[in-house]
Amino acid sequence: MEAGIRTTLRAYLATPRTTKQRRVAIVALLLVAGGRSSAFAWGCDGHRAVALIAERLLAPATLTLVRAVLTASPVDPALKRGCEPVPSDIVADVASWADDQRAADPATGGWHFVNFPRSIGSNTASAAKYCPAGNCIVDAMAAQFQVLKTSTDPLRRANALRFVIHLAGDIHQPLHAITNGDRGGNCFPVAYHAQPPQEDERGNFSPNLHGVWDYNSIATLMKARGLADARALADYVAGQGALPAVAPAAATRARVTSWARDANALARSVAYGRLPVPAPIEPSSAITLFSCRDNHDVGHRLLALNEQIGEVYEQAS
Repeated sequence: MEAGIRTTLRAYLATPRTTKQRRVAIVALLLVAGGRSSAFAWGCDGHRAVALIAERLLAPATLTLVRAVLTASPVDPALKRGCEPVPSDIVADVASWADDQRAADPATGGWHFVNFPRSIGSNTASAAKYCPAGNCIVDAMAAQFQVLKTSTDPLRRANALRFVIHLAGDIHQPLHAITNGDRGGNCFPVAYHAQPPQEDERGNFSPNLHGVWDYNSIATLMKARGLADARALADYVAGQGALPAVAPAAATRARVTSWARDANALARSVAYGRLPVPAPIEPSSAITLFSCRDNHDVGHRLLALNEQIGEVYEQAS
């Protein structure tokens, strides 16, 4: 299975402005690209591949500064890790830290996405309406950039850097920038390569559309290409074409909003737009769901579509 779109992930970080501290910029580029499938994802291996490719784009001195910020305040060893540690590479190791931190601090859960309703189409110029109290990926990423830029506290700076590394990946996952009354596809049951969706005791379904983009397709690609780990995945992706040069710039709210808009456009045209069975557009009022049984039991309503995702969908994407 080949890749089919090119997605650029950029996170720009800065140290405090003192005479002894220098500006730090981290630029992450993931080419989920090359021939046929855009259903490439951001689970453990995906996020780490983003970080590993970012390292290729950084000047050695800048990478040294990035590592120094992370080393000055390491990840709490008591934090439960969802991905196996990568002791050989501190940047790749922290790429999924924000998902672990979300379990420890549920207040950060909303920082990973912005719920632009599918029903508003391309009217996504402003994220404010869909970012209550700044609780969405747009405001969170811009805010953490500012923490890194201004704080002198090693823990706050390291955590801010860890958040931005992770959120730069999340904001370019199309289903992190849209909802169709289905929790960004998490409540959209699909059969993936003939594996039928199963419902658990809480009313969640697997496989689901969001999960296909997050990890199912990356696992399929890695198996097909014999890629053993995230570094092999990064090598494969980088080998699809020369990595372009990207200029550092601040992660302002306006710039992060533009990334979210680009991801939303892909979600509408590809993630939902190329489904074998067209999904009905849900009302814009169905934004915040606590369960797949909300929005008139959306999970079972979408289950009835009998959506089948496989090679045809991935090639079309």
